[in-house]
Amino acid sequence: MYLNCHTYYTLRYGTFSEKELLVMGQTHGLDVMALTDINNTSACLSFVRLTSKYGIQSVLGVDFRNGARRLYVALAENNTGFEELNRFLSKHSHQKTECPRIFISKK
Repeated sequence: MYLNCHTYYTLRYGTFSEKELLVMGQTHGLDVMALTDINNTSACLSFVRLTSKYGIQSVLGVDFRNGARRLYVALAENNTGFEELNRFLSKHSHQKTECPRIFISKK
């Protein structure tokens, strides 16, 4: 499983649409892919909707960064975890504060 795939929603780092990413995954025989765009989850809904057409299981997450500095790649275990990642991301985006160096799940 590839743990850190980016779409073109990751500006300057990603160049593929969700569909192009899944086509590449299918071509290489992948059965699971993790979509982890940098500091956003904009492509996730489309990615999840498309995965079944390509026989690929989706895992969702976020590649958290402060500027160009990578902090961590967080993967959601389920919908609750995905909601938690989005709350964390939204809090820091709206408040225009840097993400802490570690992310601790409330679970």
